Amino acid sequence: MTATAVSQGMPRAHAPVRPTARAHDALFAGFLFYTFVGVHPLADASASARVDGSLGDRLAVMGLFALALVVLGSRWERGLVCLTSNPGQIFIVGFALFSAIWSDFPDLTARRALLLIFLTTIVLALAAGVEDMRRFHSFLFLALTLIVGANLAACAVIPTRAISEIGANGLYAQKNVAGIVAMIATIVGFGWLLGAQSLHSVLRGAIALGLIVAFLILTRSKTSIDLTLVGLTLMAFFAFAERFGPRFILAALSMSLLAAAALLASFAAVDFDAHHALKVVMSDTSFTGRDQLWAFALDEAQKRYWWGHGYGAFWDVGYANDPILRVETGSWLASTEVGVINQAHNGYLELWLELGLPVTIVATVTLLKAIGVGGYRAIFGGGSRQDRAAVGALAMLLLLHVLHNFTEATLFMRGMAFSSVVALALFLLALPPKPFVAPAERQIL
Repeated sequence: MTATAVSQGMPRAHAPVRPTARAHDALFAGFLFYTFVGVHPLADASASARVDGSLGDRLAVMGLFALALVVLGSRWERGLVCLTSNPGQIFIVGFALFSAIWSDFPDLTARRALLLIFLTTIVLALAAGVEDMRRFHSFLFLALTLIVGANLAACAVIPTRAISEIGANGLYAQKNVAGIVAMIATIVGFGWLLGAQSLHSVLRGAIALGLIVAFLILTRSKTSIDLTLVGLTLMAFFAFAERFGPRFILAALSMSLLAAAALLASFAAVDFDAHHALKVVMSDTSFTGRDQLWAFALDEAQKRYWWGHGYGAFWDVGYANDPILRVETGSWLASTEVGVINQAHNGYLELWLELGLPVTIVATVTLLKAIGVGGYRAIFGGGSRQDRAAVGALAMLLLLHVLHNFTEATLFMRGMAFSSVVALALFLLALPPKPFVAPAERQIL
């Protein structure tokens, strides 16, 4: 029901639904399906297929893009606010297309940059059409719960395909992707629970969150599990701080100082040897061989220090031009089959490779600024607890995105689930922090 209908006291059953509202809901549902399920679930795209792209993907994106234009047509003022409040995000997307001028593979860069532009337009329309943050949050949580349920069903029905020796893949090509989806769903769900106002809502939300966490554990994705724990801990800290006030904050700070002192003493016990200290807390200091990949990516990035190789013009460029062919012998990378490795496993190195160091700095600053804005609004904002919970969940996803890109590459990468959600969060956090419907009049799931 629209805000106008509520304010006029119209019965919920007879409240008119604007066509653009229906278009927005359809766009949201289509975006979530394309982002978290895709047009080819359970399919593992070959290297050649990644170069050529998918006709199904193109049709899906173009359909969503057309629907996004319809939504933006009636929400252009809010869309303009999102655009003007995110100069860094818009600059990076535009620069990606501009990089076709000097790209190693101009046709690939143009095609992949256009995909980024289309996806950015889609999330812009989604953000511009959000009038009630709690309703948006509820829709997102429900959709992610259903998606995780489909993943669990796949694990039960076709375990030989959906579960590998190293963890559950679900509907995806590998466990790390499944872990990212479960991590996003967990943060969204926990944030929704923090805004719940009735015992009934808490119970339903807790059951859904339990299923999501179970899938996260099944993926055995260490990065996603660790980052989820970080996110949940921080969100719980702020929730308890709001509930119990200064005493809890002082107690938490005291415990943190004691823990820091213990860590410093442990570090001193090993003569401040960083490598030795790292080996104590983790068995694999090479990050499963990523250190050699990072060294190679850094060397290649420095060859195009300022401008990069062109957006989407480093990996997945065809067998004859695959960068792995340039790896020196002696590294495990040199023995890797061409086409298997298609990212630097570090989002900052990846963006540097494609668009140069200055753009990578702009991207990092853009994310950090949005985290600050979202965190401030979630903690000190004057809106309802439900709205602040939604904003806090978005800000936490941005923070985890910053951390996640130290070992994975999803920073402004087209078609990546985490990247698309972050792009949506950046636009949503740019909207005015005032509620469009009075909290007392809302009817949440």
